[in-house]
Amino acid sequence: MLAVRVGKLYFYKRLKTCGGSGLFAARGIMKGIREYTDVKYISKLKMKNKYKAIEELAQVFKDSPVCANLDELVTALIEREKIMSTGIGFGIAIPHAKIKSVKDIAFAIGISKKGINFDSLDGKPVHLIILVAAGERQHKDYLKLLSRIMSYLKNEPVRQRIINAQNSEEIITQFDEE
Repeated sequence: MLAVRVGKLYFYKRLKTCGGSGLFAARGIMKGIREYTDVKYISKLKMKNKYKAIEELAQVFKDSPVCANLDELVTALIEREKIMSTGIGFGIAIPHAKIKSVKDIAFAIGISKKGINFDSLDGKPVHLIILVAAGERQHKDYLKLLSRIMSYLKNEPVRQRIINAQNSEEIITQFDEE
């Protein structure tokens, strides 16, 4: 693990990929993006409808320490999506929710080779869904994580490597490089 201090924040980068989510909480410390996900939270999506795809991707958190009430998470994600599309363009959607039953902030990664109509800002289909789940009191880390994910995925070659990866390990490796 490499630690870099920027002002009052510490950023951590895992030097080797290892099992487990590596989740830890410390005041004033923002982890690397990779620390918020796991290979178990990656799915090749089959659904073509955005609401069904969100529900399908949320299932990766079933029986995980992330969320105690999966139905509550799915409902919150879909309600958020109905307010305004989370399709930000460039083939990316970032559905997200903060709810009481989420214990550890985490994100799941969904890939759709064919693409899903997400009513994105640019009108193009979504191939990469990053589903972010956070607890009600994790507002600061939640916003920082959303921002860092969006900034990281602006890079076209990174998006293409994630979408074209052959397996979950290849996908997760892309987030090690953040």
